[in-house]
Amino acid sequence: NDYFDCMSGPVHRHEGEVLKFIGDGFLAIFPIKDDLDRDRACNTALKAAMESLDALKELNVGRRTAGKPPLEVGIALHVGSVMYGNVGAAERLDFTITGPAVNLVSRIETLCRDLHYPLLTSAQFASPCGSTLRSIGMHRLRGVAAPQEIYTLPEMAERQLDAVNA
Repeated sequence: NDYFDCMSGPVHRHEGEVLKFIGDGFLAIFPIKDDLDRDRACNTALKAAMESLDALKELNVGRRTAGKPPLEVGIALHVGSVMYGNVGAAERLDFTITGPAVNLVSRIETLCRDLHYPLLTSAQFASPCGSTLRSIGMHRLRGVAAPQEIYTLPEMAERQLDAVNA
């Protein structure tokens, strides 16, 4: 619960919505009113993600002090159209979002673990964020025909470069 509090708190503070908890992860959205609102939503979601990472660092300080292992996270951000509503069978409905954008962000999230980055985004998400994000190259994603350009925070890209060169 401490983990979910520190990770989802910034989402709520920045007017995002946590739609569901899935195992040790969750799915959140930052609604976009119209095409002109996209840049604001992307920058707001990025700010919430960065605050979540900061909160996790603080949580891990307490965990280390208590002799517990640190928690790691993978945050994936993407912007795109989704469908939402009650989905399922007649006996069991679940309110959720679906669509290619959800599938793409899920595939990007798996890269977090594979590439050892705590935060990755799609090119579509990075575009309105200007120089706040840095490309780490093209990557193949399961179930996605064309390789996708993936971005992260500059300090994370530098840290990874330093680790590879060491």
